[in-house]
Amino acid sequence: MTRAEAEQERDRLTREHPDRATHRWMARPDDAGDWSVVKVGIPAGSRVDPLKATTEAKPKPPQPEDPRSAMSRNIPGTYHY
Repeated sequence: MTRAEAEQERDRLTREHPDRATHRWMARPDDAGDWSVVKVGIPAGSRVDPLKATTEAKPKPPQPEDPRSAMSRNIPGTYHY
């Protein structure tokens, strides 16, 4: 079996096989250079549905001005309460 044939069979099994909810198939080469399809079990509790982008990136709000005076900001160790 060639790599293309193995990948085509992997895709077919992923779509049609009755165990597709609990297993995945992968194409792999052997030592002789031939390709085969292997069935791999998915651990219980793992998600098998495709990942979806659900995180919304929002810009950070602007930071407020520093309420300290310029002298307090620029001289280390000076704290005014």
